[in-house]
Amino acid sequence: MVAPLISRLLIDAQTEFARAIEHVPGPARARAIGRLNTAAWVIAHTTEFLDYWVNVDAGGGDRDPWQAEWGEGQDALPEGDALPTSYGEAAEAFARVAERATVHLESWDEADLREVVHEFDGSDWEGTTKGYLVVRAIAHVFAHGGELSVIASLVLSDDRELGLPGRLERSLGGGSEAVETAELQPAIVRLLLDARGEFARVADALPVPAQAGAFGRLNAGSWIVAHIAEQDDEYWSVHAQQMQPDAWLAAAHVKCGDAESRPDYAEAHASLGRAFERSEGYIDGLDGTRFDTVLIESRTPERGDQTVADLVVGQAAHLLALAGELAAIGSLAGAGDPGLPGRLAHVALGNAPVGRDGA
Repeated sequence: MVAPLISRLLIDAQTEFARAIEHVPGPARARAIGRLNTAAWVIAHTTEFLDYWVNVDAGGGDRDPWQAEWGEGQDALPEGDALPTSYGEAAEAFARVAERATVHLESWDEADLREVVHEFDGSDWEGTTKGYLVVRAIAHVFAHGGELSVIASLVLSDDRELGLPGRLERSLGGGSEAVETAELQPAIVRLLLDARGEFARVADALPVPAQAGAFGRLNAGSWIVAHIAEQDDEYWSVHAQQMQPDAWLAAAHVKCGDAESRPDYAEAHASLGRAFERSEGYIDGLDGTRFDTVLIESRTPERGDQTVADLVVGQAAHLLALAGELAAIGSLAGAGDPGLPGRLAHVALGNAPVGRDGA
C-alpha cells in the first residue's frame, strides 16, 4: 500500500526538520539570540506536538518519556518562560518520535485518516480527524524548521543557506491522490490554500525593520514576500493558466539564485495580493483528476517534469517554511508570536479546532 500523499509529506517534513537540526551550528544551539527561542527549545516544542498529534492522539500510543518530562517541566513554568533544554537530548527525542510517527503514517490509508479521534469528544477539538492532525503536524514542523533556519543563519560565518524545503523525496512524484468524497478537495490542495493564508497573515503584520532587512545575515522581509509572490505567479498564473507574468514581479529579480535584493515592501506586499488573487480560483478548483498534468517540463536530465501534484506539494511546504522564517525575523523586530499554524480552516472544513498551545 502506498501511503496517502499527506502522510508522505509529513514524513518528508520530519526529514527536513532533522536536516535543520543538523544545520544549526554549535554556538546557536542552546543560547537565545535576541527575542528568539533557543534552537534546543524549538526542537523540543516541535517534538512535543508531533508526538501528541500523531503518536498519542491519532495513534493511541504513549508519549515519549523524555518528551513527557520536558512537557511537564515547561507547563509548570509561568506563561512566556522557556524551559532550559539540552540540544542533544531534544534532537534524540525528535528522532525517536519521528520514527514512531513514520510507522503510523506508512500504515494508515485514506479511510484511517478520515477517522474521528473520539478522545476529543466534548472539547473544542470535537470532530477532529486523524487526517487533520497529520496536516496540522505538517504545518507545525515546516514552520519551526523555518525558525531553525533563521537561528542558524544568524550565527553561521559563511553563506550556507539551508534551502527549505529540500527534495521531498517521499511526496514529490506522487501522482494522483483520490478525491476523498464528491464534496471535498484533496487534503493537499486544502493545505495549500491554508498555507497561503498563513503566509499572508504573517506578511500583513511584519514590522518595518524586518520588512527592510535590518538584520544583516537574513533575507529582507520584502525579498521573502516577493519571492513567494513570484513563485505563485509563475506556477499558477503563467504555467497553469497561460497568463502573462506580473510585470512588477518579472522585473524584481526575486527568483531562487538571483542576487540578494531588498525590494520595496509595499510593492512586494501588493504583488503578493495580486498573485494570490489571480491564482486562487485555479487552485480552489483543483481535484485529483488533474494531479498528473505536467505544468513545467524539465530542462535538465537530473530533474523530472513537474506535475500539478508536485507544485501543490512543493509550494505548500515552501509557504509554511518561509512563513516560519518570516515570523522569526518579525520576532527579532518586535512582532508577537503569530501562532503558526493558525486555524487551517480549509483543511478542517468548518470543524477546525484551535491548537493546544494556540500554535
